[in-house]
Amino acid sequence: MKKKIAEAKNKISTNPVLARTPLFPSRTADTKPPPLPVDESGTLDLKAMMDKGFIPRRETALSKATQRAKKAPIPAAADEKKPIKIEDVPSDFTDPTKNPYFDPSMGVKIAPATRRSRQLKFIQPGKYVDIANQERKTAQLEQLKQMISANVRKAGMQVELDVSDKVIKREAPPTVEWWDAPFLENKTYDDLNANINTDKYESLVTVYVHHPIPIKPPSEINAVPIVKSVMLTTKELKKLRRQRRAEAQKDKRDKIRLGLLEPDAPKVKISNLMKVLGDEAIQDPTKVEARVRKEMELRQRNHEKANEQRKLTPEERRAKIMGKIKEDQKVSNEVAVFKIGTCSHPKLRYKIEVNAQQHQLTGIVIVNPKCNIVIVEGGPKGIKAYKKLMLRRIDWNDNPPPKNLAEDESAMDVDQPNPYELPEGKENRCFLVWTGQVKSKSFKKFTWRTFESEKMAREELGKWNVEHYWDAAIAASDEELAARQPEL
Repeated sequence: MKKKIAEAKNKISTNPVLARTPLFPSRTADTKPPPLPVDESGTLDLKAMMDKGFIPRRETALSKATQRAKKAPIPAAADEKKPIKIEDVPSDFTDPTKNPYFDPSMGVKIAPATRRSRQLKFIQPGKYVDIANQERKTAQLEQLKQMISANVRKAGMQVELDVSDKVIKREAPPTVEWWDAPFLENKTYDDLNANINTDKYESLVTVYVHHPIPIKPPSEINAVPIVKSVMLTTKELKKLRRQRRAEAQKDKRDKIRLGLLEPDAPKVKISNLMKVLGDEAIQDPTKVEARVRKEMELRQRNHEKANEQRKLTPEERRAKIMGKIKEDQKVSNEVAVFKIGTCSHPKLRYKIEVNAQQHQLTGIVIVNPKCNIVIVEGGPKGIKAYKKLMLRRIDWNDNPPPKNLAEDESAMDVDQPNPYELPEGKENRCFLVWTGQVKSKSFKKFTWRTFESEKMAREELGKWNVEHYWDAAIAASDEELAARQPEL
């Protein structure tokens, strides 16, 4: 302690400024100490004393660095941002011989040396209101057109249409296809006769191929993926059967050993009679043989009885078939459209209707003097079986006279003994017009309709929004349909 006091006195004596100032100055009325800050409870507020300087703050390295950063002058160069100078690109950069990384075919535009500032463009008041009013007027006009056409259709004032030209409206082809437009200067195919400079279009012809984006069918977008089971060979199936039966026999033996099951009676046959019974068979062979034959008959009856118990009843068999058809219809909705020369014969009508009902198919049959079409909807398996029926199994030219035609004299015709036959030299055939998947079914049941007018037949299909099937069947000739028939 004495050593510290001596060092303090030595500092004061060596420093003339500290030597002149008194250590304890005299107090006057003007130099009274300021009052110490006190909080609400009457105790000293240390935080306020630190803020006012009564208690000196401890200087750390961080606080000193902050003070030095505040005191350091800010250079003027940092305040002003240097403008970006856009210089012209040197010729060596754009020369492919000197710069192998420059590709002139990219067509990159070099930024100009000076950029103009864009002016503000204000939208005139009422611009978007006028656009909205115009769209409303267009919508009202379309609605009015639809109402007029609906009223005309109800009144029956619509004119008979020529299906071959007017019903199927196709858009006019463009003057130039989009993939040929870059090669034609005047945007017309007349330029093909002129000599085209191929060197000018080297950048447009590349090795890349433009592939269209694949679109999934509507039924496969949210459908559950179908997991196909592994197909086993006959050898593999027999091996699995042996393993399964061996496992069951092993479990049965284990239960017999534990006393859970009674052991089976010995299976005696005429062939192993002497081996199994031995001395008993020698003493009275006639009695033993009769007993063995009786046991064999009993085993045969039990076997047949077990088979009959496992066999499904007719109701259960029909329910099983219906369940399979409903599961097939959940996979997808498929449609098939057939065109027939004539299908008014009772034999053909019976086959068409009954098979559609058996496969739970919906649709309609349109009988018309010009065209007879059959439209069916259902699952993939049902449509596949129905296509085999219509295109392969039915003989469309086998139309015998009905049995009651000879008895009904009023229906007899001397010149035409069979009214259901086609004219001589004309063959009755069935063609598949179209088949594919649809999002939902259009019909609720299978019906049969006969119309004398094409307009009435098309209007009937228009109620179900399937008049395009009629248009496709009318537009296609028999030669075209015969050339594209599938192989079943």
